[in-house]
Amino acid sequence: MFSLHRFFRLGSISYWELVKRVYQKIMDDDCQSYAAATAYYFLFALFPFFLFLTTLMGYLPVPDLLANALDYTQKILPKQAFDMLEDNVLKLFTNKKTGLLSLGVLLALWSASSAVISVMNVMNRLYQVKEGRPFWKVRLIAFFLVIALSLLFLLSLILVMFGPRIGGLIAKFAHLGPLFERTWNILSIPVIPLMLILAVALIYFFTPDVKQKWRWITPGSVFAIPCWIFTSLAFSFYINNFGSYDKTYGSIGAVIVMLLWLYISGFIIFVGAVINAVIEHASVRGKEPGEKVEGERKGSGSLR
Repeated sequence: MFSLHRFFRLGSISYWELVKRVYQKIMDDDCQSYAAATAYYFLFALFPFFLFLTTLMGYLPVPDLLANALDYTQKILPKQAFDMLEDNVLKLFTNKKTGLLSLGVLLALWSASSAVISVMNVMNRLYQVKEGRPFWKVRLIAFFLVIALSLLFLLSLILVMFGPRIGGLIAKFAHLGPLFERTWNILSIPVIPLMLILAVALIYFFTPDVKQKWRWITPGSVFAIPCWIFTSLAFSFYINNFGSYDKTYGSIGAVIVMLLWLYISGFIIFVGAVINAVIEHASVRGKEPGEKVEGERKGSGSLR
């Protein structure tokens, strides 16, 4: 049986002690304020990101890809936020001017990467390190993450839409038979959560200026995605059935709902990062707080 203590070498530290350390670090590092700040950056980067995403969709020979993407998004977002997102995305997708497309995509990539850089700053604070990477490298990492997250989203969407058809084609050309098709269809069910977990893992791996190992970013990734899906669905259900932001605030209610959802999403991502940091710092195999690379233990107040 898998043992968290044995795998991460946590010694005699109890699960309850880990929970208390995670909670204390969330409070001490003021993750709530960081989530509020990043929600502001996310809001400004959201539509440039979708401009970049819809541009990628245009190069894929997949029918109704945008419509299906919006359909899946509608299941997670509250109605007011989705309506605002849908209106703007459809305008971006249908009113493209070819002469300005390349410049628009570059500006969109730059804006979306700026939001990623804001996440980098928070991650460095959570790991108690200062950013030591040059500006150009930080920006390139942000560009890479925007592109990688976009591709993971599109790939998961295509597999969900055409998974059975793809499995049938592979079985037909490779002469693998119906057993392969059934196995393919079963294994393709959890594809979206796995893709999302990989996306969050990439964020945890590349954003802080520390040398990461996949071992230390797994707990937060596995926590963040189920928590985010459940919380998003619950938030959407509450807003759609009990919330009255549109009646109270009018047209600006959609912006408020979107900001709230972005705040919740950012907070969950940072909690996952805190879980990763606490587990690594508590392990005899991990880094000390403030260390960028595993090395000699510093200070006399180690928790080991």
